[in-house]
Amino acid sequence: MSLIRQLLLTLFAFTSTSLLAQIPKHLFNEVTEETYDPKDFTSKTKPIEQRVGVYSFGDSEGEWDLIIFKNRDSIIVQIWNGTWSTNLYTKKQCWQSQCKTFNRVPVQGNKFFFGKYSGLFTEYKYKTKTTNALILFGDPIQGRNYGKDSAEVGHYSTSLDIFFDDSERYQLSKTVQPESFFKEKTKQELKIMRNTVYANYGLIFQPGGEMEKYFKSKDWYNPFKKDVSNCLTEIEMKNIETITKFEQL
Repeated sequence: MSLIRQLLLTLFAFTSTSLLAQIPKHLFNEVTEETYDPKDFTSKTKPIEQRVGVYSFGDSEGEWDLIIFKNRDSIIVQIWNGTWSTNLYTKKQCWQSQCKTFNRVPVQGNKFFFGKYSGLFTEYKYKTKTTNALILFGDPIQGRNYGKDSAEVGHYSTSLDIFFDDSERYQLSKTVQPESFFKEKTKQELKIMRNTVYANYGLIFQPGGEMEKYFKSKDWYNPFKKDVSNCLTEIEMKNIETITKFEQL
């Protein structure tokens, strides 16, 4: 091994280690009132691809999900929670999912920062099983940061493919599609694909309009928002941009 290469590897190892934030000595979950043993957590740098997925926080009707996507050299964080509401069309009680999206979330070692919040990528050992976990130093649902010894722990629950299991609804949400994906689509198909992204977030379409009539027949559609632009991920925005280009041809 050349001297220069050896020096570079040493520098990389030092930099990676120096970026690792420490697991707090005290971990008290204010939401579930649980106390965690810091010895059950370890933390090290991993490729982002190994951190992508859905992490569950809270319990019962207070449960919510934090989703991590990879997008080029950064990550996207989405917060999904919900509440019971009455569907605008069926008038039946339904679970109304709501989200907050944070694009271009920077990662430094094992730490990530989204909005005014921060968290740690960790591994959590329970009995003989070790899984990915997140330690958050704030509550993005309630909009507050915790005190020194408080944190909320979320455990890896499932993959993006399982969480977004409806291929028709989420074909533009998980990955940036190449132009060839849209090339053979009709303009009507492109229009429906584009508006499906908005419908997923509960956009209220023009009453009596074509899109309202189309999505009204979908049992998952629950309109409650006039604007969903702050929900869109960069992945979805890029796909919508490509669709719009083909629609204008």
